[in-house]
Formats: sequence, structure tokens, C-alpha cells
Amino acid sequence: MGGATLLAAAPTASAYGPSYCNSSTCSLSNSPSTGGIYFEMPRLTPVTMICWTDNQWWNGTNRWFKVNTVYGTGYMIATQVSNQTRVGHC
Repeated sequence: MGGATLLAAAPTASAYGPSYCNSSTCSLSNSPSTGGIYFEMPRLTPVTMICWTDNQWWNGTNRWFKVNTVYGTGYMIATQVSNQTRVGHC
């Protein structure tokens, strides 16, 4: 048999399932800061990630995601979003 070796390309990493709130409650804000928090979503609330921005440091990060939820569109701190998907900068 020939001496050629075939290497399979590794699949790219991707999250399984939708993004969701991973805390007992997740803060939904009208701006990428704690000053705009207007609602607390329950754990496991699905979110659709729209884009990201860096702003106020809170809970160990300054990364905020603009998200769409059943409760409206707003911003969530990145540490409260599981199964993060790749989105562009806001």
C-alpha cells in the first residue's frame, strides 16, 4: 500500500444546544452595565446571542452580550451565559 498518510481535519468546536442563563437568576440590562438592570430571568432561560461588547467589570469580567430573550432584548454579563456562540462585536 502507498506510503501516503491521510489526516482528517478536526471539526471546529461549537456549543451544543441554545445559549441559556446559567445562574439561579440572570440579570437583563438595557445597557452593558449593572446600572441598567431591569429584570432577573430564571435559570435555564434560553437566550439568542446577538453581539458582544466590553464595558463595566462585574462578576469577574467586562464582557457583555446583547441577547434576545422571551423577556425582551438586552445585555447579559458573559459569566451568566452558558453554551456561548460566536457573535461579532456590537
